[in-house]
Amino acid sequence: MYVLAHFNRLRAQVLAAVFLASTASAALAQGNTNDLPPGVVASQGGVQVSLQDIDAYAAKIPEKDRGGFFDSPKRIENVIMGLLLKKQLAAEARAAKLDAEPDVQAQIRQATDDTLARVDLEHFRKNLKLPDFGELAHEYYLSHPDEYIVRGEIDVKHVLVSTKDRSKAEAQSRIDEVEATAKAHPDQFDALLEKYSDDPSKKDNHGLIENATSGKMVERFAKAAEALKKPGDISPVVESSFGYHVLKLISRKPDTKRSFEDVRPALVEKLRNDWIDQQVAEHTGAMRGNKLDASPDLVASLRTRFLPPGAVTPEQAQRAADEAAAKKKAAESAADKNGEAQH
Repeated sequence: MYVLAHFNRLRAQVLAAVFLASTASAALAQGNTNDLPPGVVASQGGVQVSLQDIDAYAAKIPEKDRGGFFDSPKRIENVIMGLLLKKQLAAEARAAKLDAEPDVQAQIRQATDDTLARVDLEHFRKNLKLPDFGELAHEYYLSHPDEYIVRGEIDVKHVLVSTKDRSKAEAQSRIDEVEATAKAHPDQFDALLEKYSDDPSKKDNHGLIENATSGKMVERFAKAAEALKKPGDISPVVESSFGYHVLKLISRKPDTKRSFEDVRPALVEKLRNDWIDQQVAEHTGAMRGNKLDASPDLVASLRTRFLPPGAVTPEQAQRAADEAAAKKKAAESAADKNGEAQH
């Protein structure tokens, strides 16, 4: 796996710091680097961790994150010590000839397939011929104008008539009175709020809900606020889980549209990622569409292959229960016939 040159330099510098600086752990600092062959980072228990091993480990980290990941003596220590332990355990397994066991060989082949599948998809992604996403981004921007509208903030005041301590009919009658009075005399809304609203926060905010369509409010409330156009407009009654509301529009800032230059970087990145993901999906989809041969019997056997001894599937349990019920019914029927014969 290829690693960028500047990343190699950074890694080498940080590795040197780990081994030589006072921040290095005792486990690593005590090693004698003069005894190590070229390219070997550390050795322990008869095994070695090389720069190639570090590169292979780094390949599993997104390229953009590798430099930051290795710019930490503690993480480098963890990586090196973890690899050394893994290699010692693997050497122990080989000495015990565990790698010759068929099930272990199958796991090794599967691990190899996992790695090759991953690097194959990485290779496929990196070698795609990319279109001009700048031009595509501009076309998308022009054809989806609503996606780049920044909604102006809408501030409202509201009267809440709760259904917590009164019936819905009582609450409905009370809120209807509020609505009728507010629409006839919008200038009296604050007085209505103080008299009728059950919102406990009114003593602090006087019923004011800022940015009422920001998503913090329940959907019905937000939609009612959105429908108000001019300051002073009064909403119809709105029902929520808290009770009934009547809203008054206090202020409404105009909507604005983000410029293409503002959205261009994120839009290009999104279109690029979406396009690459689509190519990968089509590529792997074509493979999934290849002619498939399977053994129905062996596939079906997997349902019970890994069950512990004596365990049964729900279907087997139901079948046994049905058979027991049938035998019981047959026995009862036979008993009834014998009784009739005796009479």
